[in-house]
Amino acid sequence: METERLYLRDFIPQDSEDLFQMNADPEVLKYTGDKAFTNTEEAQAFIKNYIETVYYKPQTTIKTGLGRFAIVRKTDNTFLGWCGLKYNPESREVDLGYRLHKKYWRQGYATESAQACITYAFDTLKLPYIIARTHRDNTASQTLLDNQSFSYIKTITHHDMPSRLYHLKNKAYQLKEISAKETWPVRHPVLRKGRPLEDVYMEADEQTSTFHLGMFHNNDIIGVASFMDDSHDGFTGAQYRLRGMAVLPEYRRKGIAELLLKKGEALLKEKGKTLLWFNARVVALQFYKNLGYQVDGTLFDIPKVGPHYRMKKQLL
Repeated sequence: METERLYLRDFIPQDSEDLFQMNADPEVLKYTGDKAFTNTEEAQAFIKNYIETVYYKPQTTIKTGLGRFAIVRKTDNTFLGWCGLKYNPESREVDLGYRLHKKYWRQGYATESAQACITYAFDTLKLPYIIARTHRDNTASQTLLDNQSFSYIKTITHHDMPSRLYHLKNKAYQLKEISAKETWPVRHPVLRKGRPLEDVYMEADEQTSTFHLGMFHNNDIIGVASFMDDSHDGFTGAQYRLRGMAVLPEYRRKGIAELLLKKGEALLKEKGKTLLWFNARVVALQFYKNLGYQVDGTLFDIPKVGPHYRMKKQLL
């Protein structure tokens, strides 16, 4: 990435001395929870591992597009610090982070770098949102996030320290209720590819109790989910069924499906529904497990669709 005064690039082994010196300053690490490197060699080993495990997918040469990037001043090629995006597998979210040599604080470099990373996250990676975390007492970092329109969510414990969690939504996305027919441009290529268009129709699509959710990016629909009043004999409580969950291929692994599902769960709770169930494709099993859904029963096959597991989640 490039800004008016800066380049943001991948770390290289030659950055090890600068990284070692920056992290040796207690003021730089004060609010991070990190430990200083013991020597330049340790910093170099960190960079080597970072390049191999963060910038590239495991055992491939495919770049992930994510990672912290070295901030380099254009005029003299000086290493100022780092800024960038990191994927957090536990929360399945991408966060913005930054750190600079103390002598380069309060010169606008962190803000300039953060703005570039936000633009990259939203325009290039097309992420629906990013998060940021900062120590409860780090007012300078909080001011930067406020100025970038991040919203404070809550106080959390991060790296065993009291921290503030922030959220920034990509305004190009909109999640809203839609009609059954509006789901078809996504349902058809994802769930019924190669079959007649009418095969996307579901018998409960038009029932008044059914509701459909659509995620739009720049006004184009890219993800859908339908929630239907349907009970399974083996379950108890006020039940609903999820059907037709689909996201266009180019928008997968960005958290779109999770946002659709969480919105549906919230609406069902408002309706007093206690359980959501569905038939899940085998390839999506881990995704649903990560969101608290449990497998019920054994593997079965749906003709013309493939192998599935029944899954459920207690909502209330």
